[in-house]
Amino acid sequence: MPAKEMEENELLKKIKEISDYKYALDEASIIAITNQKGIITHVNDNFCKISKYSREELIGQDHRIINSGYHPKSFIKELWSTIAKGKVWKGELRNKAKDGTSYWVDTTLVPFLNYDGKPYQYVAIRSDITERKKGEEELLKKIKEISDYKYALDEASIIAITNQRGIITHVNDNFCKISKYNREELIGEDHRIINSGYHSKEFIKELWSTIAKGKVWKGELRNKAKDGTAYWVDTTIVPFLNQEGKPYQYVAIRSDITERKKGEELIKHMLSTTEYQNKQLVDFCNIVSHNLRAPLVNISMLLDFLEESPDEEDRTELLKRIKPVVTHLNEIFDELVESLQVRQDSEIQSVNVDLKDCTEKILMSFDAQIRSYNATISIDFDDVSKLYYPHKYIDSILTNLISNAIKYKSPDRNLKLEIKTKTVNKHTILSVKDNGLGINLERHKDSIFKIRKVFHEHPDAKGFGLFMTKTQVEAMGGTIWVESLPDVGSTFFIKFENKKS
Repeated sequence: MPAKEMEENELLKKIKEISDYKYALDEASIIAITNQKGIITHVNDNFCKISKYSREELIGQDHRIINSGYHPKSFIKELWSTIAKGKVWKGELRNKAKDGTSYWVDTTLVPFLNYDGKPYQYVAIRSDITERKKGEEELLKKIKEISDYKYALDEASIIAITNQRGIITHVNDNFCKISKYNREELIGEDHRIINSGYHSKEFIKELWSTIAKGKVWKGELRNKAKDGTAYWVDTTIVPFLNQEGKPYQYVAIRSDITERKKGEELIKHMLSTTEYQNKQLVDFCNIVSHNLRAPLVNISMLLDFLEESPDEEDRTELLKRIKPVVTHLNEIFDELVESLQVRQDSEIQSVNVDLKDCTEKILMSFDAQIRSYNATISIDFDDVSKLYYPHKYIDSILTNLISNAIKYKSPDRNLKLEIKTKTVNKHTILSVKDNGLGINLERHKDSIFKIRKVFHEHPDAKGFGLFMTKTQVEAMGGTIWVESLPDVGSTFFIKFENKKS
């Protein structure tokens, strides 16, 4: 084949190859060609399709026909400055279609240069990136929204972030403010730095167990600031999970509820005070109805004897016996009035009580019954003769136990009553033993000291005495218990906490 023919074939092959490249580019891209003045001289079908203009509407126009006004003048000026210098420009453009809708194109502007190196036309090769830009805009919008939420949360809440081992990696200003530690003192530490010791180990263990499983924990925590002051926070701890579903960090979001907790404590205190005052009132009413009954009954019996006795000497003796009973009755009234002024059991004034003197005064109140029943009373306070205790409580305790012994005496034998004290393990034990009806402890052991519980039929049985006695003993830190057998008798034991005068 002649050389000339070979050259022509090679040329035709190159032209065919260029034509194929052009075809492929034309099919894949959005193509526009302008002259050096920017007037459109060619557009392909893809350009018409995305711009929604016909070829006839575009040829002879410049690119202002699709200008969306989105880009500033400086941006357009820089673009033209670049290609006018014969340099390629690459970037993203937001254009406007004929129907007013916007679209984005990734653009490469290629200047075609003449022999003088000056551009004589420009080829714009574009690809549609509208969906990608929409995705980016949506993502940026979400990021902005999240950033706004984060800012709002950061301003409103106390924030701390820890790694999976509980080491603090971030705290916000509110955390530093309430804990009174600076950021440098907190980063790298764990939350033991603010542990107040208020919550039990089981409570903290349950908290960590919950978040370690990837679950959110919510609750109230009492923490301790750097200066030792306590503060309360309503807390939500959110685990952040990796691809395996395991926590890689924890975000603790807290709000200060210290004042609310103070209010709750105040309300609890007020309710407790009210409950205590009601208890005091009930206690007072019970003591009035129970403790005054015995001396009043005694006075009534003495008056009956006085009316029935014809002997003047007996009548004089009976009058003498009435006076100490009335005196003791006045003392009980005085102590009851005093008890109304006491707000808390711990504030009741303790005094050195002479047990023998106190017991003898109480027995005077039962003198008529003791004589009538031919009772034998023995007192032994040699081991412990004095007790530092509220006088009204000792008086009430002994009155109740003596009264019960008399009230529930056996009809088959004379009453025997033994009252004594002894020291056991440095504690004072007071015992009151009788040989009366006794109590079936197998049946009643759980209700011995409950209010309104009675164990024998008796017109004066109200079920207040033992309840009051137990209440008054326990109010001062003591313990009471009973040993008893039916038709044998009962022994009540009281262990007093040693208190110094």
